[in-house]
Amino acid sequence: MPQLLLTVIFIAIWLPAVVFTAGNQSTTPPIRETYTLKGPFHWRYEKRDIVMFNSRPEFLLYGSANTKNGPKPAILRAGVLEWSLSGIRSNKKKRIYHTGRDEMPFVSEWGLEHDAGLTYRIGNFRFNGIFIFALFFSLTLPILFILLLISDKVSIESPEIRKQRNLDFVSLVKSIESRAGSDPKWLKRKTLILAVLGYFVVVGSIFLMIPVGIGILASAFVLAGFTGSNALGAKIAFLLALIPIGFAWHLGKSLLMPGYRYSGIELKRKECPALFAYLDKIRKKTKGPNFSRVFIDSNLNASVSRNGGLLGFFGMGPVVLTLGLPLMQSLNHKQLAGVIGHEYGHVAAKDNALGQWIYRIRNSWLVLGERLRFDPLWYALRLNRFYDWFIAAFSAHSFALSRYCEYEADAFSARMVGKEAMAESLSAIAVYGNQFDSVFWRKIWDKSHHEDDIQSVRPYADVPQFFASVENVSEAAEFALKEKTNYSATHPAISDRLAALSASFKAPQAPAESAATRLLGAMEAKLICRFNDEWQVEAQENWQVSHNEFRSWSEKYQELRDKAIQDLNDVELNELITAANRLNDYALFNSANRELLRRYPENSSAAINCFWYRLIIEKDESQLVDIEKWMEKFPEYLPNLCRYAIEFYNDTGREQEAEPFYERLENWEYLRNSAQEERSLILESDEFIPHGLDPDIVADFVGYFDRHPVIAKVYLVQKSVKYMPEYPCYVIAYRTQPKFWQTQAKVDEQVSSFIDNSGLSQDYMFISADSVKGLESKLKKVEGSDVYRRK
Repeated sequence: MPQLLLTVIFIAIWLPAVVFTAGNQSTTPPIRETYTLKGPFHWRYEKRDIVMFNSRPEFLLYGSANTKNGPKPAILRAGVLEWSLSGIRSNKKKRIYHTGRDEMPFVSEWGLEHDAGLTYRIGNFRFNGIFIFALFFSLTLPILFILLLISDKVSIESPEIRKQRNLDFVSLVKSIESRAGSDPKWLKRKTLILAVLGYFVVVGSIFLMIPVGIGILASAFVLAGFTGSNALGAKIAFLLALIPIGFAWHLGKSLLMPGYRYSGIELKRKECPALFAYLDKIRKKTKGPNFSRVFIDSNLNASVSRNGGLLGFFGMGPVVLTLGLPLMQSLNHKQLAGVIGHEYGHVAAKDNALGQWIYRIRNSWLVLGERLRFDPLWYALRLNRFYDWFIAAFSAHSFALSRYCEYEADAFSARMVGKEAMAESLSAIAVYGNQFDSVFWRKIWDKSHHEDDIQSVRPYADVPQFFASVENVSEAAEFALKEKTNYSATHPAISDRLAALSASFKAPQAPAESAATRLLGAMEAKLICRFNDEWQVEAQENWQVSHNEFRSWSEKYQELRDKAIQDLNDVELNELITAANRLNDYALFNSANRELLRRYPENSSAAINCFWYRLIIEKDESQLVDIEKWMEKFPEYLPNLCRYAIEFYNDTGREQEAEPFYERLENWEYLRNSAQEERSLILESDEFIPHGLDPDIVADFVGYFDRHPVIAKVYLVQKSVKYMPEYPCYVIAYRTQPKFWQTQAKVDEQVSSFIDNSGLSQDYMFISADSVKGLESKLKKVEGSDVYRRK
């Protein structure tokens, strides 16, 4: 039935387009050169008709002409546009000329002007510019219609497809890197060609859709002339014209990413003269452009960007440097020069313009794919297939190019500041970065256990002291050097970066004077204060939750720890398990879990907890013998079991034996991604079953939705899912009934805020009942789905 309806709509649009195309060409000589015209005579429209002549339609207008001998009947052979507009009041009176020929006794001024406008010639064939456009539309529309009928359907990618795509990506990157090693210019050329190809296809699709949309509008105009201005078919055609035009708009908008926003606090030369003098010195040495703007943010990182300004889209905007305050606090000024030299290498080595442009295009395509994934024309134009091929090839080439640029930037910095200084910079960042992200912030958040007031916690003021007394430097260094270059990030591992420089690892020493102190001066204290204030505002809510939870579990721990475990009831026993875990009393944690397992031998949580204790705390390797059995028995705990095995093998120095568990964990993550995607959207093909929830839970839903005056109806069902069916997916579909003064956008905003504050878990998916075609009719057929109607 949908295909039949599409066919009827297609014919209703295409046939007028063909007729309109035919009306903008002629195989006869120009009228003024062929006929002796008499007139003009005033003519009044009476009616119109279409007759078939030699298997082609003739558009006739009937009326009367005021001649010297009085009114006489006059029939005009009109073009399709003139015929369509003949019923308009302004066109009911016009001037006509008498030709003296039986086959065309009269012709209107419109007809003469139109005939004279057929200025292009191929032999006896005459046509105008509109004919070219109309012909293009008439030929293109059937192709698009056929493609639409056979287009691919939206579907959820399986874990197997996701894994294979990743394997293909890694394999392709390896082959690209292998070839690019001997011919770097080939990689740049190939990546540039792919980038241009991507733009050509997208821009070409835009230019294809715009005339198609305009053509449908013109067909609707003609159709309105055939059937009357109030005809339903003409109105539908007008609405359909918005589809290709809207699609072209989305394509163009997806290419133009939102304006680039810099993070951090911008510094001016007069605020930090020492820093800018330092940057000027590096600039002169590198012979590169000035940094147009300099920002300081709160990360242990540095970056240079050219994404802003009018030319930012092409990676040729102003050169902007961003330095992390913790980075400057962890390094001395010589080590920082190595970092800035690397970032400057992306600019002065002249690889940045292409690299940034390539990066920009890749992000544009990713956004485009997400935005248009559910648009029928995305599939009708086969852009989904081109996208899959293109993003695979382009991502692999741009990934390899980005990694090549990282090595080039390292080499550039080493030439500018010296190989030893660059090696010190890389070594320090590898160690301090790991310590800052894990140890430092863990210690800060551990304070929430005892500190109620977050205002007394000033993390960025503690950073210098932390770097002055970093623990386990050798262990962190060993960990950094063991890390291998992988294909999840473009930055190579520290060991490979040092090897490329023919340099060795330099164990970092706490700087006697940090780069921040030397170069920022008094501004360092102001930045610390600013970042502390921002962090306190952002972390306030989570800090309070952490404090309250820890205090609550501490009190529960003190209450239950000295009681005989066998005398605790089930609620107290579960509370003790949680409390002991939160306070790191693993012996008590294990004892409580064993008691729970004694009472309930099939309790999966207690069984897994006991497994963890014996394997990780007691280092009982025998637990691994039955790990496959545990995974089969408790599939929901597969990722936990894999992580426990990986931790055990890594702790005992047997990393190679952990590989199978890494692979199992990776496969599970592919499965989880498919399950998450399946639960994040509703497709027309989806099926639903009764929700099966407890009546009390449903009653809570009803009470909650009843508090929002705009929500008029609510359906509650369970979506049938293919991946991880052990985790149910509940769908809450609602209909709104806004007041007459409320805009739909305002209502949607209110409902969205209302849902965000519902407190429901991620097992529930909220969706408007009319957002997917045929959704509400499906929901009505599910038993018990209609849970709320506003009275």
